[in-house]
Amino acid sequence: MQNSNDIDKLIAESQSRFGKKTYYIFTSLLIFFSAIIFSLFYFTSDDDSEIISYELYDMTKGSIANTLIASGSTQIEKKISLSFGTSGNLSKIYVEEGDSVTAGQLLAELDPVDLENALERQEITLKKLLEFPTQEDLKSAEYLVSQAEKNLKDLLDYPSTEQLRTAEELVSQAEASFITAQENYDELMMPTDSQFDAVLKLIEQAEQSLANSKLLLDNSVRNVDTSLISLTEAVNNYCDIDTLPNRKEVCVELSNYPISKSITDNILDEIFTCCNANTTEMNLSKVLINSNSNYSNSIEQVDVNNKLVESSEASLKDANNTLHNLKNPTLNDIQRLTKLEEQAEKNLQKRLLALEEMKSGSDPLDIKLAQENLEKNKLALERVEAGTDQNDIDIQKLIVEQAKESLSKTKIKALFDGEISSINFRQGEFISAGQSMFTLSDPSTMQMDIVASEAEFVDMSTGMYGIVSLDSKPFPPSLIQITSISNVPNVTQGIVTYPVEARFIRGFEVISVIQKFTPLLDSFSGMDLDNIPGIPGIPGMPGMPGMPGMGANNLADIEMQELQGLLSSLLSEELPAEGMNGTVTLLKDSVEDVLILPSEALVVDKNKIEVITSISNDEIIFTEVKTGLTDGKKTEILEGLNENDSIYIKRIGQVTRQKEESTKSIDELTRGKPPMPRGDKK
Repeated sequence: MQNSNDIDKLIAESQSRFGKKTYYIFTSLLIFFSAIIFSLFYFTSDDDSEIISYELYDMTKGSIANTLIASGSTQIEKKISLSFGTSGNLSKIYVEEGDSVTAGQLLAELDPVDLENALERQEITLKKLLEFPTQEDLKSAEYLVSQAEKNLKDLLDYPSTEQLRTAEELVSQAEASFITAQENYDELMMPTDSQFDAVLKLIEQAEQSLANSKLLLDNSVRNVDTSLISLTEAVNNYCDIDTLPNRKEVCVELSNYPISKSITDNILDEIFTCCNANTTEMNLSKVLINSNSNYSNSIEQVDVNNKLVESSEASLKDANNTLHNLKNPTLNDIQRLTKLEEQAEKNLQKRLLALEEMKSGSDPLDIKLAQENLEKNKLALERVEAGTDQNDIDIQKLIVEQAKESLSKTKIKALFDGEISSINFRQGEFISAGQSMFTLSDPSTMQMDIVASEAEFVDMSTGMYGIVSLDSKPFPPSLIQITSISNVPNVTQGIVTYPVEARFIRGFEVISVIQKFTPLLDSFSGMDLDNIPGIPGIPGMPGMPGMPGMGANNLADIEMQELQGLLSSLLSEELPAEGMNGTVTLLKDSVEDVLILPSEALVVDKNKIEVITSISNDEIIFTEVKTGLTDGKKTEILEGLNENDSIYIKRIGQVTRQKEESTKSIDELTRGKPPMPRGDKK
C-alpha cells in the first residue's frame, strides 16, 4: 500500500501535468482503487468471518526416512582399449559393435604380408652380415687404402722439381719487373743518354726474350703434335691385341686425350692382376701409359711457354712504354709509373712468399689429416678382413626376432568376458601400432557416478544406500550403495563438486538391503507400476524372513502389490545402459515404529512446539511436545503425546472430516526435490 506522502506527491504531479480536470478524474480513480484494496485486505484477514474447521487426528506409530538428493550418470568401471602390437592393414574383423565376447576370443587380425616381407628383408640382412666380407668388399677397402697412401705421398713429396723451377722463374720475372719499374720511374724523373740506351737495350732484350719464348712455344706445340701421334699409335697397338681382360671396355674409354689417370690405373691393375700376361702385352701397356704421360707433359709445357710468351710480351710492352714516357714524361706518366712500381713490388713479394711456402713443403695440418685418413682406411681394411663384428650380428639377430614378434602381434583377442562397445576402424584400413581398435567393456561393472555439491558431500559416507531414478523411462528405479567418495574436489566456473561412485545392487542381495528402506515403504503407493514387470506370485511376501516389519499388518494390499513390482525389477540382473542420467535419493537417517503426526499439526509459539489437544466452549487447549526426525510431511514425536491420543489440525477455508496421512511416491523421492529440514532427535 502507498503511504500518504506518496499519494500527495502523486496528486501534485497529476495537477501539474494534466490540469485541474484531469486531477479530479485521477483522484476519483485513486479513491476507488484504494477502497477495493482495503476491502480485499479487510475481508481476507484472520477474523471471525473466516471459515475455520478442526480435523480430529488419532496418534499412530509409523516410519520416517530422512533422505539426501543428488544427481549422477551411469558409467562402466571395467573398460579397456584393445590395439594391435604392430602396424598393418585390417584384413578381418570378426565382431560387431554390441557383440558379447568371451576371454580369448579372436576379434580381428591384420594382413601379415608386409610383416612377412619385412621379416624376409631382415633375414637377408642377417645373412649378408654372416657372409661378410666378399671379394668386392675387400677390393674396395684396399683401393681406399692405396688412394690414401698416394695422397700422403704427394703431400710429403711436395714441391716437385718442376714446381720449384716454375716458382723461381715467376720470382725472377717479378724481380725484373720490379727493377724495371724502379728504373723507369728514376729515368722518368731524370732521363739521360745512358737511360735511353738502357731502355733501348731493355727493349732489345724483351724482344729477344719474346722471340725465345715464342720459339719455345712453337717447339712445345710441335712436341704436342708428336706426342699425340705417338699416343694415338700406342692406343691403336694396344687395342689391336685382344688378349687382356676387358680390353674392349677399356678401349672404348681411350677416345679422349689425354687419358684420365683412373683409366691408366685400371690398365696397370689389369697388367698386375693378369697372372699370365706376356712381355708383349706388358710392353704395349707401358708404351701406352708412357705416351699418355708424354702427351700430358707436352700440353703442360705449352701452357708454361704460353705464360712465358705472355710475360715477354708484357715486358716488351713495358719497355716500349718506358721509352715513350722517358721521351714524353707527364703527370699521368709519373702516377702510372709510381703505381706500376708499387704493383711490381707487391707482385714480387707475393712470388717470394709463394716460393718460400713451396720450399717449406706441405702444410703440416694437411699431412696430419692425410695420415689420419690413411690410418682410418687401414683400420677399415682390417675390419673388413676380420669380418662382421659379432655385436652387429647379435643386434641384427635381435631385429629379426623383433620382426618375428611383430608378425605374431597381428591378432587381437578379448582379454575378458564383456561387450564390444566400439570399433574404430573398418576392414581394409591401415592401423598403426597402439591405435585403439576396439573398446571392450564389462557391463556387469556398471556403476553410478554421482556429482555431489559441498553441502551434499558433508552428509555422504561410504556404504550409504540409495535409490536411483533414471531419466530414461521406463527403466525402473534401482538400489545402489556408495563405494567411494573422493576428497579432491572439481572446480568448474567457481562451482565445487565432489565425485562419488556407487555400485548397483542386483539379484537376491536386494532382499537383504530393501529392509533398510522400510521407513519409505508407506510412500510407495504413488509409484507408477505400469512399466515395471512383476514376478507373478512371490509367495510368502508378508512376513518374509529377514525382513521384519514388512508383514500384512504393516502394509496395505495395494502397497504390497507395489512392493512386489519393485522387488521384481530390483531382483532382475538387468543393468541400465552407460551414460544414462538420473536422480539419486540417498537414505541418511530413518526411524521405525515411532509416534508420528502430520507436520502441519505443529504450532510454534515463542520457541515452543505445541499441538491442539482439546477444543471446548470455544476454548483451545495446547500441549507442548518434543519432536524428532522429519521428512517435511511427517514428524516424529518424542515427548508430550502417546499412541491413540487425539489431536486437532486447524483447517482454513475447508471442512474435512477424514484425514489420510500424506504420502510420497518413489517418483517424488527420486525426482530431485530437496528434503525438508529434520527436527531434533533425542
